[in-house]
Amino acid sequence: MHVCCLLIILIDTYAVKQLLIDLHESYLKDNKYDESNLIYYRINYKLMDTFEMTKEDAENFHIVYHEGNRRRISEGYCPICNDIVSIIPIIYGVSEKERANLTTAENEERVIIGSLDKVKEGIRVSMFGCKICKSDLPRYGTIV
Repeated sequence: MHVCCLLIILIDTYAVKQLLIDLHESYLKDNKYDESNLIYYRINYKLMDTFEMTKEDAENFHIVYHEGNRRRISEGYCPICNDIVSIIPIIYGVSEKERANLTTAENEERVIIGSLDKVKEGIRVSMFGCKICKSDLPRYGTIV
């Protein structure tokens, strides 16, 4: 039997599954709809450290986990659309030099150009908005 296969047999798969559940719950508590690549790899590294497994084994366990728990990236709940939607960044304070490129990106629904009128000292503005209705989604991040 191959050494890699033997290692997987020796690992307590229930413990790995439970750790995957716990890590996802912990890292995604603020937004269960956005497992970014940074979080994905952080979970893999935690599996590697905890169970002394290879990077490939950690990735395989994580892939199996996501077969029953769809990985969502850059999604959030929009109360106006009453649905899980793609979220896109809101850009405030666009210079004339950047305006053409950002207007193109906005037309392609990759960003929202936010109004500078909303940006005032001490007032929090949303970092992300709904790709569908373009409303602010402060739940997923704000800046002052």
